[in-house]
Amino acid sequence: MRKSAWRRIQYGEVILFKLAIFFIGLLVLTQALLFGDHVRPYLSRVDQFEGTQISFQLPLYAAKPLQISDTAEAGRLQSLRNSKVIIIRMISPANNHQVFVTVNGKVIDDFRKGSVKLTVYDGDYVEIDARRQSAAAQLVVNVPGASLLAPPDGLALEGGGAMIPVGRVKFKN
Repeated sequence: MRKSAWRRIQYGEVILFKLAIFFIGLLVLTQALLFGDHVRPYLSRVDQFEGTQISFQLPLYAAKPLQISDTAEAGRLQSLRNSKVIIIRMISPANNHQVFVTVNGKVIDDFRKGSVKLTVYDGDYVEIDARRQSAAAQLVVNVPGASLLAPPDGLALEGGGAMIPVGRVKFKN
């Protein structure tokens, strides 16, 4: 039994050696055939795809063009944050569409109705853009429920021809 196991191992080694010699010879033969131009398209994938477009093209149809914007889309997550309400009333002039409220540099609303109701989050920076207004504008900031540290309830602001800072919003904990 020992002799038959030993013979199988020797026979397996001979077969592996012959297979290795065969595949090395096959490799040398294919490399030699790649030198010729008439066989190369059959053996090389690169030459098969040469001149054909592999990359994906978007379909060409009349649709709304793709627009890329730099704004962050908070969407649903914005509603999970704690928010408070600020009401900014314009005292004089009574209503004006040339004075705007900006939060974090973005225009939110104007004072056509005389007051603006804002939903703000902790850390927002509120300003009033009165650059188009030549006369002085008087405004009052109301915070329902006195739920903010800054800006305080009843804050009176006056200015014209410039940005009027209301300040950074800070919540009471």
